[in-house]
Amino acid sequence: MTLDEELDLFQSRNQLLIPGDLRSYLKLTDEEIDAYNKDMFAFFKFPEFKSVKEVVGDYGGIPDYRNIVNTLPLHENCFVFAEYSIYVMVFAIRLYAHDSNKNEVYAICGCAYEVVANSFDEFIARYREDIGNVFI
Repeated sequence: MTLDEELDLFQSRNQLLIPGDLRSYLKLTDEEIDAYNKDMFAFFKFPEFKSVKEVVGDYGGIPDYRNIVNTLPLHENCFVFAEYSIYVMVFAIRLYAHDSNKNEVYAICGCAYEVVANSFDEFIARYREDIGNVFI
């Protein structure tokens, strides 16, 4: 199965659309994605791109993420694409069932979250400009 077919299957299974900017990122080579990593950030490749609940919903460490599924509205539509400093913070994008002019990117730490960008491209621009722009 090609990566495009896997992305289409993901959309079909989840009944959510992957926006073009995120789709372009997910289609990068492993080396290209690894080039985004800096200052204790780790960006995920498509096989690691999973829901907030799957990635941290059962994580009871420090910070304790177990309550995020109760605090983040429609958490099942938010998918983690990066983490900072071994899950001190994770970064997730909200996907929609329809085309949207924004796909909010959240910085999540424990059960707290904040919108840090309105698209994947905006997040990357803020991250590249100053890594501090994407923290809560």
